[in-house]
Amino acid sequence: MNVITNDLLTAAMLEITVLEAGETPSAEDANWSLQKLQRLCDKLNAYRQAIYNVTFQVFNLQANQTPTIGPTGDFVATQRPVRIVAASWILNPGTGSNEADNPIRIRDDQWWAANPTKQLTSSIATDLYYSPDEPNGTLNFWPISTVANPVRLELWVNLAIPLDLTTVLTFPQGYWDAIVLSLALELCSGFGKEPTPTLDRRQREAMKIIMGNNAPPPRICTDYSMPNSGGWGRPDFDYLTGLNDN
Repeated sequence: MNVITNDLLTAAMLEITVLEAGETPSAEDANWSLQKLQRLCDKLNAYRQAIYNVTFQVFNLQANQTPTIGPTGDFVATQRPVRIVAASWILNPGTGSNEADNPIRIRDDQWWAANPTKQLTSSIATDLYYSPDEPNGTLNFWPISTVANPVRLELWVNLAIPLDLTTVLTFPQGYWDAIVLSLALELCSGFGKEPTPTLDRRQREAMKIIMGNNAPPPRICTDYSMPNSGGWGRPDFDYLTGLNDN
């Protein structure tokens, strides 16, 4: 669904009766509401439940490089990733059926702090610690690769943050209503309006729809005793259905 930013602002103002049908917001009100919309989209981009998709992007890692990722990073991305969900070292790149992904373990702050050999080098990276700096995040591949090689990163697909009143935004199903109603609640205080119970309920229901679609069921695994349940294995039991995936 494609929606012009100004139409979103107008719809939100109609919801809280700042405007009547057929009226348009003043330039001052529109610009202030645009900032509110930008802040709302930025906030939603930090919630996993608001992320409607992930993308698998391939980047070329250069030899002896600790790359950055973001709008002006070594790996160019529209927005600096909130987090790196998964990563792979591509084996035999460009060989068609012989190309394969070798998973890279995603590490946390504690692991990186305890790592005594941060400058260790090798021909292949096995681990990744991501530091979400601004405006570009830092990708600490370990060991540091001595050869150039492509890597595949799993990233969240964020909502676009509107740049001006004429920006055309593209929303997946359910987001149009959720954004309008959420923005309406955000605008209430600035326009001296009290959110109605009906508006609050509708907004919560709209957000519940999109977050329910976006929240993947957890994969349950144990370290011992069950087939395909090791920490590195992929469990095949779906707790929602009570059946095995296969």
